[in-house]
Amino acid sequence: MTMYKNILVAVDNNEASQTVLHNAIETALAFRSKLTICHIRRNTIVYAPLDPTGMMDPTHLFLQDYSYPMDEDLENMQKRAEKAGVAEVEIVQTYSSSPGLAIAEVIAPGYEADLIICGASNKSGLDHFLLGSVSKNIVKHGKVDVKLVRTKKTT
Repeated sequence: MTMYKNILVAVDNNEASQTVLHNAIETALAFRSKLTICHIRRNTIVYAPLDPTGMMDPTHLFLQDYSYPMDEDLENMQKRAEKAGVAEVEIVQTYSSSPGLAIAEVIAPGYEADLIICGASNKSGLDHFLLGSVSKNIVKHGKVDVKLVRTKKTT
């Protein structure tokens, strides 16, 4: 049986994250693991040519998403995990234009996670095409075990 010492759980500001967090707490308790609660806020990068002919190199404008600060929610998640009995709980929150890659390639190795837990929603084809899939990128680029938690029933 694999023992996990450091579990990283990816959460967002949606209801499904409560299911994912619950699963992560249960897993952390079962393995007596440290739990790191991670939220990545998405940056948007807008490219525009310097001149109308497009002959010059493009420049870009970097926009941060200030729509929903998760500080209070993350603290509540931390308290929930501690109340459940998880001995060590940490919060990580940062920005990235690609949350899945940030989690898989930067956050997980940086926090020495040996398991990543994330939600797997059932986005429609158009949503998936336009927004991408954080969980898909975590699975594809992660160097450690990944546990996907189904957050919606498939029909």
